[in-house]
Amino acid sequence: MKKNLVLLLFILFAFTLVGCKRDKGITVRFGVISGQISQAIERLQFKQKFEDANPGVTVEIVATSGGYDELRTQTILDINSGNRVTPDLVLGYPDHFAEYFGGGVLVNLQTYIDNEEYGYSQAELDDFVESYLNENKGFDNDNPNDIYGLPFNKSSEVMIFNKTAFEIMFGEDGWEEKVPATWEELETLSEEIIAKVEAGELDDHWIETADNPDTEENEEKKRSVSKLLEDGKFVPFGYDSSGNGFITLTRQWGGAYTERDNVAKGYILFDNPKSKEMMSYLKDLNERGIFNAAANYGSTYCSDALKDLRCLITVGSTAGVRYNESDKYDYELGVAPIPYKEADKKFVIQQGTNIGILDVKNSEEELLAAWKFLKFMLEPENTAAFAMETGGYFPVRKSAYEDEKYQTYLSNPSDDKKAYSQAANIALNFYIEDYTFFVDPAFIGSSTIRDQVGNLFDDVLVNKMDVNAAYSKYYRALQPYVRS
Repeated sequence: MKKNLVLLLFILFAFTLVGCKRDKGITVRFGVISGQISQAIERLQFKQKFEDANPGVTVEIVATSGGYDELRTQTILDINSGNRVTPDLVLGYPDHFAEYFGGGVLVNLQTYIDNEEYGYSQAELDDFVESYLNENKGFDNDNPNDIYGLPFNKSSEVMIFNKTAFEIMFGEDGWEEKVPATWEELETLSEEIIAKVEAGELDDHWIETADNPDTEENEEKKRSVSKLLEDGKFVPFGYDSSGNGFITLTRQWGGAYTERDNVAKGYILFDNPKSKEMMSYLKDLNERGIFNAAANYGSTYCSDALKDLRCLITVGSTAGVRYNESDKYDYELGVAPIPYKEADKKFVIQQGTNIGILDVKNSEEELLAAWKFLKFMLEPENTAAFAMETGGYFPVRKSAYEDEKYQTYLSNPSDDKKAYSQAANIALNFYIEDYTFFVDPAFIGSSTIRDQVGNLFDDVLVNKMDVNAAYSKYYRALQPYVRS
């Protein structure tokens, strides 16, 4: 009898240990990209703070080298392998989530959002920027309002310019009125800039010489902005992202881009007169030495050209504003809304990624822990802190903009965050109220279409292809997405 009692106690103790391991041995893997994002999460100690508040749960930040396409590729490899290294939480764009949904592993967050114990109240849900939530809907045709991701690091595009050059050319009291609001104004301004550069108005301010500038040999090596113009290396304006340029300006000109039947099937619509009118306009500006794509400068990003004085204005991501600062030339940056064509079509692209939960042989406890960590990172003070730490991203909840520290960041930023603060003020004071944030509905293949229209943009502006020929070429390349 005593032996049986000891055996029973041993079995109960063993089950207790198993139960403890199940409840207190949960690991949440969060797939992000290395660099700015992973470093900010580390500096803000999101992992440690959540673990302290949730004993028994371990958070593992899994950083993939490269960009979001590399993260998507690695995540799909993990999913297909069926192993346990697939991230439980992952950052991604809506078209990436469309692929996860198609693979049957993207979790519908509505179940967690609606839970009375650990979900969101309606007031909390309404606190999110509405357009950020909307891009995470529409995955399930039967339940189109169900949410499959929540916004994390959101950004947009802004016009970035060499403010110092503007002050030199147009005076300290007159430069602001020269900042263009429309494409027509940009065209006029660029012509003025070219004339002033040609006249040498910037040459005394930025000039590069060899170590001994007094010698005749080094005098010939002086590198001025007017010399760059003379050599065909200076064009006033550059659009950083060819894909964004094509998609955003097609909308601004009133043209269609894509449409979606459901997450599994969508179609291209960009072969239309308005889109072609837009590309023809840009081609004309390019031929007149006013407008460049990044590849025209021989670079991946126009920020490289701005830093090297080969352009003075560019449209780029708010997340990369400071990449336009130079360690060679001394100037101050200015930031403004992107130009628009017509006042009723002030479209500006909504960028940045969302967080989704993936279910690859996960337990309910693991999924719940992933949801709780996701929710923790999106608390108003945390999304505000992340926005300030990274600089170029925006808070995803309205109340975060009222956070005391964030208000100081907007009104009195440190020197190293001044340009980022300007970009955040553009979003808050112009984009949210006066512009239309947009993101095209995602479907399987929409990321391929985006890549191809970026190539079309470059074919016309860099390779000097005829506009009609370029559209025909890329409609053939994207034949599976042409509605029959």
